[in-house]
Amino acid sequence: MKKLFILLAVVTLTAMSAKVFAQGGTGVAPQIGSAHDYWVNADDETEQASGIGNNYRWWVSDLTTDLKTPMTNAGEFTVLSGTYDGTGGVNNFTIQLVWNPISAGGTYYLVVEETDAEGCKNLKATAIQPVNAFGVIFAAVNEADENADNPSRCAPDIALTADGTTITYDYGSDEYIYKITSTGLYSDWTFNYEFTNSLGDATPTIEYSTDGTSYAATNISGTGISVDPDATGQATVYFRVSVDNGDTSGTAEEGLSGQSMVLTLTNISDGTNAPANIFMSDGVTEFTGAVEQTQTVKARPATTGIGYN
Repeated sequence: MKKLFILLAVVTLTAMSAKVFAQGGTGVAPQIGSAHDYWVNADDETEQASGIGNNYRWWVSDLTTDLKTPMTNAGEFTVLSGTYDGTGGVNNFTIQLVWNPISAGGTYYLVVEETDAEGCKNLKATAIQPVNAFGVIFAAVNEADENADNPSRCAPDIALTADGTTITYDYGSDEYIYKITSTGLYSDWTFNYEFTNSLGDATPTIEYSTDGTSYAATNISGTGISVDPDATGQATVYFRVSVDNGDTSGTAEEGLSGQSMVLTLTNISDGTNAPANIFMSDGVTEFTGAVEQTQTVKARPATTGIGYN
């Protein structure tokens, strides 16, 4: 195969509690995109137990020298329910927040101010550190249709035909699959990839799929791949490399030397954050260098032509 380069741009909490509502983490270490309830004067977010009739005002601060100063929300969080900042609200003892991608790795302080009928006030605060839960598993798929790391296989079967005394060798075709699975997503994700291969004259066909069944050719001059997660925050994409060695080049595709097809991933992002982890096929072992999977086609035996006397 000729050398081919393809690029595709592609707190301890006292007197205040938190409850996981949606995806994951805890209220004080929420995974990005997960919704969490926060409350006071209650056992949970459903029923107020004390302080009934009082006014409650909630805000978030990132100013450690004065937590009474609300921060300007530049998209770090979204308020799903409850009254935020402003004048507060009567019996507004609970609030629900979603922590967005730009908040990952930061420390924020959720503060509530309670005012009773006499105008007396009390404050409680808790520290919140949103967690980037975005992860990627990058695997090659071996001949047994199993996720693997850098698998190898023999070259395709050879077909032999003859026309009189002329013998034609067809060095066969094969497909090589790469699988990229993302988890913990809140928004769509993008990545760049580079596929490299060298040997002979056969030209690979590279295709892309989001379901592993329906494939379409990639755009070799594309500006990026964008993938939307499902309801569980996951998304999987596949690359299929099809190689038809054929018989048009005589024995050029015989494969007496091994060949390697390498897919390298770069610039993986959920739009804001790089993955917290990029794992190999087992979902446990992390890549320590380049994020790449290599599929190797083993060399054929160097069988000579048949001698005779």
